[in-house]
Amino acid sequence: MKQYFPQRIFLEVTTECNLRCKLCNFWQNKDPRNKIDLTAKINFLKKVVKWVGRYDEEYQNLFDLILTGGEPFLYPNQVFKIAKLCKNNNISCYINTNGSIINSNLKKILTSGLKALTISIDSHSDQVHDSLRGSSGLFKHLIKAIRNLKQKKDRNNFPIKLCVQSILGGWNINSLPDHIEFFQDLGIDGIMFQPIQYPFGLLTPKNWYKHFGKFPNSNEDIQLGINYLLSLKRDNGFVMNSKEEIELWLSYFRNPEYCPESLKPCKAYEQNLIVDVCGNVKFCFNREIQPKNKIGNILTTSIEELWNGKNALQEKKNLRSCNRACGIMACHIDTNLREK
Repeated sequence: MKQYFPQRIFLEVTTECNLRCKLCNFWQNKDPRNKIDLTAKINFLKKVVKWVGRYDEEYQNLFDLILTGGEPFLYPNQVFKIAKLCKNNNISCYINTNGSIINSNLKKILTSGLKALTISIDSHSDQVHDSLRGSSGLFKHLIKAIRNLKQKKDRNNFPIKLCVQSILGGWNINSLPDHIEFFQDLGIDGIMFQPIQYPFGLLTPKNWYKHFGKFPNSNEDIQLGINYLLSLKRDNGFVMNSKEEIELWLSYFRNPEYCPESLKPCKAYEQNLIVDVCGNVKFCFNREIQPKNKIGNILTTSIEELWNGKNALQEKKNLRSCNRACGIMACHIDTNLREK
């Protein structure tokens, strides 16, 4: 069946970040001078709505918009303007944030129209999380913000979901019961996990996991951790990853470079449309395209061409033969294996 339009549109707000996380290199970034402005992003999204609406009047149920970074809340005006447009067009708009600079915008976040706010917190231990994120006192700051958001949300019955995302690594895979119980006690809507990858923004060396201290190296811990997550899926829906996702992680931790040919969980090439901070388009976060505008740019290329043009179809063909293990990540995996 032909995929007429993407199911996930990722819009990069910025490449910059205000933290110095050990598992990411974005803190070294500076946005390029030729980055697109808010008007360009709004115009693009309006064209997307019109384009998708030609195929199905119920388009709002058929794709999601995810605001990414860097840290998106470095540019809160962009976040709220885009979220408002999505709200007015019944499009589900999501955002991931490190949470460090949201305190001055809590009310705006709750009323923005965002379907979910996901805050990255990698441990229920303040010392572990702060060390990983390179910011002393950050954990306590985030927990206070979550409690304030939860209180305001419940008082006013705002529909936005409050979630936590944790990278699954050597520091927490053997303490998942305590980790999950801590966040469940906060009263948030759910927690999702993302298996550890090589630091974002850097070229991945071969066999990186064998020399990466934060990669879990105990097969017993990995098996016990995944078994525990699967047992929770039978009991409640607080863990937001699907059973199918979690089961795939066993294969990933055995070989975090390549997926077995029999699995092929990645559908980035037929489900993703990723717009970078300069307006260039690609389908996979981990595959760099040269030149960056090879598929096209939202300022100069029609949406039809960006999705179904000659260069787009060639890139999709190339991606179909890829079996990199990053295909199990939440941003790449087949949406049919995800839970909303």
